[in-house]
Amino acid sequence: MKEGWVSPEERNFMDGSRWDQREFRRITTVHLERTFLSNLDNWTPQFLKIFLTKGGVAGTKIKHMLDSLSLQQVEGRRDVVIRCLVEFLGESAEELIKDYQDVTKDAIEEDIAQHVMKVLVINGGATQEDVLIVIEGKEILHDYESVAKAYLLLMGFIYAMNFSYPPKLKYTFEVFQKLFLQLDVLKMSPKVTVLHKKLVV
Repeated sequence: MKEGWVSPEERNFMDGSRWDQREFRRITTVHLERTFLSNLDNWTPQFLKIFLTKGGVAGTKIKHMLDSLSLQQVEGRRDVVIRCLVEFLGESAEELIKDYQDVTKDAIEEDIAQHVMKVLVINGGATQEDVLIVIEGKEILHDYESVAKAYLLLMGFIYAMNFSYPPKLKYTFEVFQKLFLQLDVLKMSPKVTVLHKKLVV
């Protein structure tokens, strides 16, 4: 996949008002949302067993995140599982997602320009107010109702635009591509191959 330089034509394509999951399906023949979420949900019970075997700093982070799992609705559980997955793979969930709590709009807009590829979750008080997708310092989608769906749309953008995966999240996006979307499954890295074997035991 190419590096992240964006042409004017690609900027237009990435305009959230013009994005359509049909473009991803046209390229891959795969239904982006249905395939991603159904596989995520199907693997979740096995993921939870595997996550609990993780030790060290990552294991501590995972166990802390899993403590809230029973309190979550479906969308919240999906978000927690993906955050745990990132840590389990030896990467950092903070590279994929950033949470804001009671931060001014101006501060967020200034911060957006610093992010290459990320999901931003803006919280106000006790409620989640907004979910944004940022690519190349540009807000692509906002007012999205689901963090998990924001992850899959980010994956869809990257794949459809032929971008390189973020180097610090290469295993996470490989799992998104090869396990959740079942694309190019015969060419897994050793790390993802090991994870896959644990899932199918």
